[in-house]
Amino acid sequence: MSKAKINKIAQVEQVVVKLNSAKSAALVQYQGLNAAGVVALRDKVRENGGALEVTKNSLIFRALLKMGIALPEELVGPTAIAYSNDDEIAPLKEIDAVNKSSEKTFFKYGIYQGKLLSVDDLKKFISLPSKSTLLSQLVGGLRNPLERMVYAMRYNQTQLVMTIKAIADKK
Repeated sequence: MSKAKINKIAQVEQVVVKLNSAKSAALVQYQGLNAAGVVALRDKVRENGGALEVTKNSLIFRALLKMGIALPEELVGPTAIAYSNDDEIAPLKEIDAVNKSSEKTFFKYGIYQGKLLSVDDLKKFISLPSKSTLLSQLVGGLRNPLERMVYAMRYNQTQLVMTIKAIADKK
């Protein structure tokens, strides 16, 4: 085997490892953004626990085939893979925010739990609240009944003390 072929096999393996270790991923068409825009997008994705890497379409195609995922059509144009490593949704929301300010659709496909997501399914997935939002909602939901219970218990004690004081003042 030639060195070039061995190098490409290693690159495909790297993409497979990254896709398998990521909580979710998206194939993104970044055409239409200038170099500064791509760098800014990459930084935003990195800040949210992800990575954005430009990858050759043939490597992506082979990596997905190796994972058992078949693309319905061939990838065309420059493609980057957005890996979500910490939070499944937060890095993809950053791409979606840039996507909304542009006229073009950046997303080609999504990958979640080894399954291919269409653009519509990916948009629904991104519309879900992020992990940090869900955790804060959970804490708030658990905290509210406890606060109400403490208030109710204090209210009864306060009423008892006020009643005893009123009786003592009367006598």
